[in-house]
Amino acid sequence: MESLETPGQFWSSEDNSKRIDGALTWEPGSPARLTLKSRVIDEAAAPFTVTPETGGLQITRSGDPARIVADGVPRLILGDTDLGPVTCVDSYLQHPPMNLFDFTTPPLQQVWDPYTLIIGAHLTEGHATQLDAVKLVLDSPVWWSHLPDRASASDDAGEIVCERVGGETWLEFRPSSTMSIRSADRAVRSVVTLAKLALDAELTPTRVQIRNAGQSDWLEVKTDRTDPCTTSAPNPRNLLSPDALTLERVARWLAIEQTMDGLAAAVADPVEKQAIQVHALIACSLVEGIHKRIVGSKRDYVGRAGDLHAMAQRIASDITDPVAEWARLVKTARNDLAHHNTGRTFDAQFLNWMIAESSVIWVLRLCLLGHTGFTDEEVRTALADHQRYAFYRENLRMHVKERDAITSP
Repeated sequence: MESLETPGQFWSSEDNSKRIDGALTWEPGSPARLTLKSRVIDEAAAPFTVTPETGGLQITRSGDPARIVADGVPRLILGDTDLGPVTCVDSYLQHPPMNLFDFTTPPLQQVWDPYTLIIGAHLTEGHATQLDAVKLVLDSPVWWSHLPDRASASDDAGEIVCERVGGETWLEFRPSSTMSIRSADRAVRSVVTLAKLALDAELTPTRVQIRNAGQSDWLEVKTDRTDPCTTSAPNPRNLLSPDALTLERVARWLAIEQTMDGLAAAVADPVEKQAIQVHALIACSLVEGIHKRIVGSKRDYVGRAGDLHAMAQRIASDITDPVAEWARLVKTARNDLAHHNTGRTFDAQFLNWMIAESSVIWVLRLCLLGHTGFTDEEVRTALADHQRYAFYRENLRMHVKERDAITSP
């Protein structure tokens, strides 16, 4: 099932007596959309009145921020459709452009975009629903051909199981204790993040399913990240080989990610298309947070940067060459931005920010891979043949040379 379109009756979890006819649609890589013929929830910023004598309808638009924000609160909407029961979690009211000459659209029509669409059950508790498993198909099965069917591995967070069904490779995560819908989504994102860190490849979840605690049926999940039409295959530009993603490492990573608070994703997917000041400040801020989660000891900023630098140098001794006193440079770049230090020329600061941002991301990536259990030798071997790393090293040398040329007496 690639795209989805189904009619049904829908209601708010706040009032199951008010059921509205409508249609639910979903396209791969897009949020679901729920179009209702009438309002399932009254709109504070657009109340309506009906004239008893004539049946005329009048809608009053309000610009009051409090009313508009109240209408923008995410809602839990349930439905009975031709596909079965559905749950629309975090449904946001939309106001698509209206054609004043369109006389076929009902005047009280409501349009909602559910952040998460769940097919197969009415989960009346929404995010508080307790799940005992989540599973996903992550991109093409060729990425996972090295995993034995029905193999499993466990760590503190729970158990990960590989199963092949109908040409699809499923990775099922069974947590050590029940989890919420948000935690299940986080587990899916965590596996995507690990693949980006290790393979330097953006793998797409093509299917996701969850299981309500104590139930046997799997429920299909649709979001704007699930896309069965977008798959990829390994290529020479990858960092590590897909074989390096063992179930043991995935299980360990899921345990690690429970303490990372999403910071690893900022290393796997650094901010792009913003000012270099934004790139540098975010990267340098990650140093302290990731050090606390990997090492945990109390250190000043330079000490934390130095610890991480030493961990990365153990894998690739030249990772920041020819930068001198790398830990102090990173602190300087951060402090120049955060504390508006103006003792250097803008050109020198600009190049320091470029040097710090690119090198910090690579240092943190190697630290995270080592912390997950990838061996120094296999990462070192992968770096030696990785084109993007080679470009990073050449660009770093060029930026250092340019900065030194303008700062030398």
